[in-house]
Amino acid sequence: MRSMFSIVLVALVLVTGLRPAHADEPPAPEIQRFADLILYRLDLGEHVAAWKWRNNRPIEDIEQEARVLDAAASQAEASGLDFPSARPFLAAQMDASKAVQRRWFAVWKAKGLPATQPDLDLNTVLRPSIARAGDAILSQLVLVRPLLDVPDQRDHLLSILNTAAKQRGLAPEALSEIARSAGKVAYAPQGSLLDRIVARKQLRVGTTGDYAPFTVKTGDTWSGIDIDLARSLADRLGVELVFVQTSWPTLMQDLKSSKFDIGMGGISKTQERQREAFQTRSYLNDGKAPIVRCGDEQKYDTVDEINRKGVKVIVNPGGTNERFALAKLLDADLTVFPDNTRIFDEIAAGRADVMVTDKIEVQWQAARNPRLCAAMKGAFNLTEKAYVMPRDDALLEAVDDWLDKIEADGTLKATFDKYLKKPKSAAVDDAARKPRAPAAD
Repeated sequence: MRSMFSIVLVALVLVTGLRPAHADEPPAPEIQRFADLILYRLDLGEHVAAWKWRNNRPIEDIEQEARVLDAAASQAEASGLDFPSARPFLAAQMDASKAVQRRWFAVWKAKGLPATQPDLDLNTVLRPSIARAGDAILSQLVLVRPLLDVPDQRDHLLSILNTAAKQRGLAPEALSEIARSAGKVAYAPQGSLLDRIVARKQLRVGTTGDYAPFTVKTGDTWSGIDIDLARSLADRLGVELVFVQTSWPTLMQDLKSSKFDIGMGGISKTQERQREAFQTRSYLNDGKAPIVRCGDEQKYDTVDEINRKGVKVIVNPGGTNERFALAKLLDADLTVFPDNTRIFDEIAAGRADVMVTDKIEVQWQAARNPRLCAAMKGAFNLTEKAYVMPRDDALLEAVDDWLDKIEADGTLKATFDKYLKKPKSAAVDDAARKPRAPAAD
């Protein structure tokens, strides 16, 4: 990897006229810019501390820090940096931010939080700002990394950060680890995404957590057909499994931003997705079908019956359900409901009449809610479920081979059977349910 650093350093010499630094020379502009970005991110720690102080939250949040670190490390790889070697650099910045927060907590404990302290929200303002600063730092590190092999430039960075630490009331060495770990970050290894997954010993699976029976997140616990299958895939590759939460509207953008390696969780195979990424061979043939309140089955068992003014159709945003509704059901009273975990409650409560979704989801929901029923035995169309990933031939081949194996040995069928089996309580409800007369139109 040293040769790559040398190549980049030569390029910097040719483009910027930069020469190896001497002790009496100022830091290279790239080094100063790198330090400025690090200090900008660091100074956001005061505002984070103020939010935590006002909301009586602890400075340390181990679970949140782990999530942020995983996301930042994956962004480092997307920037062209080595995933494992970037983690200590990212962790050093987080440790420095906590040092800033502890310092301000000590000040406010003695003197109180001043009325002039800005009140910035952690979730809507500060975390997005920290994420943007982190992205800029990683982009700059790609440029300055070869300079950190030049002793004087490395010393300049260390000096700038040590001076900044003193100015902010921190111990002089509070920021030293940032400079040291920055000089140890390597460029991402060449080769396929599969090679990088194996090298880092970690598979990042993007999933929404809101689409039963494929992917369900309850607190910090993941379950579902594709959650179990993701574990099987990670075992096949011999790597650790990490789930990355995404959403239907942001699925493809998160994939293209390298927030995860493969998307799993009841994802339909579409031409639009295949234009932007690879999709595996299908592992389930499905179709769109309506789910309604029990008793309304005969009212809404065709597209024409649903696509009428006054029929309250509900749909979740960002996926093929919304695409079907916008193409076929525009004459109905269409509501886009953002929470896929509560959308079926809207039908059961009478606030919506019908939702057209994947037949397997209709089957799963109707088996668990005695107020909901499938409106038809078949489906309006044919859809296929597949996994989505960046355009990497080696990873696609590996995942397709794994799908062939688990289909042949019965693992795939057993996983579907595990989640589609009707709960005993639902079976009792079915037995107690009285026969229904045909509904009047």
